[in-house]
Amino acid sequence: NMLSMLMFEFQYHGQQAKLAWYVQDLVVASLDAIYGQELLTRGSIKGTKTKITTQVLFEYLNKNADLLLAMTCQQLDDLFINQKLKSAIKNSIWINISGKLLTDDAMFTHLWETTLKHISQMDKQKLVLEICEDTIAINDNIVIERIKNLQREGFKIAIDDFGSGHSNLIRLSQVNFDFIKLDLQLIKNVPEDLWATSLYKGIIELCSSKGSLIVAEGVETKAQSDYIRWAGVNIIQGFLYSKPYAMM
Repeated sequence: NMLSMLMFEFQYHGQQAKLAWYVQDLVVASLDAIYGQELLTRGSIKGTKTKITTQVLFEYLNKNADLLLAMTCQQLDDLFINQKLKSAIKNSIWINISGKLLTDDAMFTHLWETTLKHISQMDKQKLVLEICEDTIAINDNIVIERIKNLQREGFKIAIDDFGSGHSNLIRLSQVNFDFIKLDLQLIKNVPEDLWATSLYKGIIELCSSKGSLIVAEGVETKAQSDYIRWAGVNIIQGFLYSKPYAMM
């Protein structure tokens, strides 16, 4: 039953709840071809039409780290270990890895031993692990070293939400990220506001100098799309091109 494969059930404030996997396309800026899909998590109360908003859901998951770990393991398991959903992957699949799972020794070991270790070299070419920018502290050598080790093992790493207010340029000098995803708040006033537009172009130039591919998030208008293509973004993600949809 494909529906059961896509669901993850858990207790949410005393109620039975479920998670389902959705995806949103990422598009090659120069071609309008699909580069890959980001895996998104949606929650609801089981047996009702009551949805759990994304912000509330992840606040809950972050307070219940064991649940967050189990969810991440199942996502990777569904996609690559049991290969339940692999046929639905369009070129690449991007999965968020919480900073908690990288900073906690026991959780990272479990994630590695349960799933990551068993992903084939061929499948690694289809997988991008997204690490939220604000989880990578300047002096958090454990996180930096784990990211580098994952890259040495053949995993591609994206820094997510870059420029979200926690940014420190030192991080760009510490790791050669395969992808840098610019926070969607940065593009809100592009290209109407001159300062915001200049800042956006400057960030693109800085990030590109590291050899990373640049992903623009939150693209909703043709004017934004036209500008960022000219400014040198490599990959585009946003409602202008794709809204989240069920994977199967």
